[in-house]
Amino acid sequence: MRNTYGFVAASCLDYLDKDAKSVNQSTIYEVAISGGNQVSYGTAMVSKVTPNPRYDPKTFANNLAVVEFTGNGGRYEFVNYIASWRPDWSSMYYVRRSMVSTMWNMPVVAPYTESSEDLAGCARANRLFLQNQKDMMCNKMSTPSPLNSTCSVPYGSVYGVNGVNIAIAALYSHSAIYGDNVCGGNVYNYYTVMENYVHWAMSVLKTRVPVYHSRVAEYTENMNPEYTMTIPGQPSDIDGVKVVGGDIYRIKTDEVPKAEPEAKEGEKEKKGGLSIPAIVAIVLGAL
Repeated sequence: MRNTYGFVAASCLDYLDKDAKSVNQSTIYEVAISGGNQVSYGTAMVSKVTPNPRYDPKTFANNLAVVEFTGNGGRYEFVNYIASWRPDWSSMYYVRRSMVSTMWNMPVVAPYTESSEDLAGCARANRLFLQNQKDMMCNKMSTPSPLNSTCSVPYGSVYGVNGVNIAIAALYSHSAIYGDNVCGGNVYNYYTVMENYVHWAMSVLKTRVPVYHSRVAEYTENMNPEYTMTIPGQPSDIDGVKVVGGDIYRIKTDEVPKAEPEAKEGEKEKKGGLSIPAIVAIVLGAL
């Protein structure tokens, strides 16, 4: 959002309890900040993390947190606008940022337009998406992992495009896997749309959050700081589908529990899940 605070996925934080209500304050986080393409604004130490209080680690509902950091000594300033009105977006860019040591790789950018076929498959694979399609984005797009080029991983963020304007719209949340192959198998990837959480972030930060939307009379803004997705009842997942999130870079195929039985799309529902270790480096910044 700015050079001193930003959104991240709550599933990337370290917790002391399985319900993700108590953040491990002893975990040290550092933010690496991109200045665009391979330009680096350096790193900054995170001073405070605030997960959304309605984050549900089982279903990945409301999978957002606010991080506050030092701003690298005030040596730079930037604004990364939140795309705050979904009807604005004529198309989307899926973006993956990665680093080698302290050097940024060039961003991987893929254009995408939603299709009814993708949306139907996404809804069959994940009940959270089925009940919250206005709050999420989903498709099967992936890109080679920088840690293992034979393994495809989700993109990290989604940008909404409105003419010549572009603003960040969503962050990666979780994946639903038919069978056991997380590396390019039958996998759907889900992203949390941030627009409904802007006023929650403002309640945490006690300041305005930068947003972008076109200036049209139809624009409406969700001003509820306690906004929540609909959290699915039990069973929350689909038979034969495993749901994973967190540090997807380092997940190994053999860490994914066996789906019992191995399912195909459209089969009935059952709970599932996987606990992924939290990462301790968070990537923020513009394209």
